[in-house]
Amino acid sequence: MLTFRSLRSGSSGNVLLLESRRGRSRTRLLIDCGISSQRGCLKILEEEVGLADRIDGLLVTHAHSDHVNYSTLRVMQELGVPLFVHTKTRREIQERYMSPHRTPASVDFSRLEIHTFDDAPFSLGDFEVTPIPVPHAPGVTTHAFAISRGRRRVVIASDFHDPDAVVPHIYDADLIYIESNHDADLLRQHFNPASLFHLPNSAAGLLVQHALLESRRLPQAVVLAHLSEERNRPHLALRTVRQILEEAGLADEVSLVTAPRYAATEEWVIDG
Repeated sequence: MLTFRSLRSGSSGNVLLLESRRGRSRTRLLIDCGISSQRGCLKILEEEVGLADRIDGLLVTHAHSDHVNYSTLRVMQELGVPLFVHTKTRREIQERYMSPHRTPASVDFSRLEIHTFDDAPFSLGDFEVTPIPVPHAPGVTTHAFAISRGRRRVVIASDFHDPDAVVPHIYDADLIYIESNHDADLLRQHFNPASLFHLPNSAAGLLVQHALLESRRLPQAVVLAHLSEERNRPHLALRTVRQILEEAGLADEVSLVTAPRYAATEEWVIDG
């Protein structure tokens, strides 16, 4: 079976955990880990993941600091957790967080294991990972992911503003983690140009509606993620997306929740 949790979600830091358990075989995969301090990162991993068993990898969506940063790299090296990043993202991470003019002279990243991928699917433990290039901020290579094990599939899509690339991968997904960044009215009141690189509540709702209408089976849950602290509220995201789903008669057919900024969600168990 697969299990999924969001441990943190938002511009203050994103951490997701996906696990596969099959007999004695187990793969534990972090997706992003952008906590600003090493102490804070270790605390979350200790409390929410547990460090007695190996974490098999950290899969990185892009190089913004709320997804990966200097503290992330130090902690992953300390724990012996390999990074899996796109080839272009590796260069961006090295420039932002590992270059000599940005790190103390005493810091040595030679023990940090970094694996790169391109846009082709690849295996990571029990998982088959399909990278999905998505448009985000200029100059930052960004990917969503469709992650499968057997017939089961989880889609992780955060930090993007055009849903077209994501749509085909959401069909028949067992769990959808999708950005629902801002409310249109709150954005007008507290405008931030960076919000234009993120998916608003209404677009998230339309994306989910379309995907569910085209699916042969519905997901166990749709998790609305990466909510802006100033330009969104959980009840606004839920209301907007739920109203759009109601128009298609889907509101009562799927579990719709938001991912908290500073806390973990429940654990979803996906059989298969």
